[in-house]
Amino acid sequence: MGPEWDPRRFRKAILAVAMSLALVAVGVSGCASHRNSTEPSHLFAADGPWRRVIASNPELDPNSAAMIAAVQPTPQLFANLVQYGIPVYASNADTPTQAVNCTKLDYGICPFAGWPVPIPSGAQPNSGSDAVMVTVDEAAGISFEFWRAFKRGDEWSTSFAAVNSIRGSGWGGAATGSGASRLAGVVRISDIAAGRIEHALALQTNNACTTFRSPALKSDGRSGRDDCIPEGARLQLDPAIDLSTLKLTSGELAVATAMQRYGGYVMDVGAAPLSVSFERDDSATSNSVGKTYQEAGFRWDYDAMEHIPWNELRVLK
Repeated sequence: MGPEWDPRRFRKAILAVAMSLALVAVGVSGCASHRNSTEPSHLFAADGPWRRVIASNPELDPNSAAMIAAVQPTPQLFANLVQYGIPVYASNADTPTQAVNCTKLDYGICPFAGWPVPIPSGAQPNSGSDAVMVTVDEAAGISFEFWRAFKRGDEWSTSFAAVNSIRGSGWGGAATGSGASRLAGVVRISDIAAGRIEHALALQTNNACTTFRSPALKSDGRSGRDDCIPEGARLQLDPAIDLSTLKLTSGELAVATAMQRYGGYVMDVGAAPLSVSFERDDSATSNSVGKTYQEAGFRWDYDAMEHIPWNELRVLK
């Protein structure tokens, strides 16, 4: 699950899991309270993997240096801002709902089966091959996560999906290759506006192993190399680096600080050596990543954030 790697563009632009949720099944009806009302500081368990601060002097994976060298031939962490940015829609009691079918029948029971799925008017999945979209009912504590969503007429379908508790661990379902929630770890527009990210980040790599480690539940990785990174692995930017000595944009500083404090989890296959998921700004175009991101110094989709020494990443054990 992830984009096709196009180095020219990057240089230029630089099964089913049967859901056992500890939730009361409520009727979700309703139009959207649109973006950004579901803030990241309210998402997932405070003591869970996505919001837990990395301890001092964590043990490193014995193969950490080789793993990082493989995904950092040049220090870069690509920001998936537009084409593979994650559209996140908040819902309320007025948001329209509908039954949504899954078309990937060989994956098992559709996680959306039996749910009135809230989809606001004007909702659009991202334009990448994953066609991802997330709608969130914060009052009910549920996220509805689409993989390869599409609309025909007035009816929505999706290849597959996940329904997750936003009060839980942030791992469960089949919206991503590792079983991570597609909402978890996404850098939100509000994170960048505040200049502060208080959660671990969602990472993708083209060198994901076929194996996985906790908290991942599975892997869609295909790499059999000795230096592959298991899905579920937690990466950290060396906290000894004094970020104040670097000439970072405010956006780069927020991302780098989060990667030192919370790190990021490899949770899916991507076409780039290493990338991180951002919320898509609805105002983004082919020539603009959106006002908030631009003001924070992001120049284009797949901005490499190359002022950060990403070769100083490490893989925790």
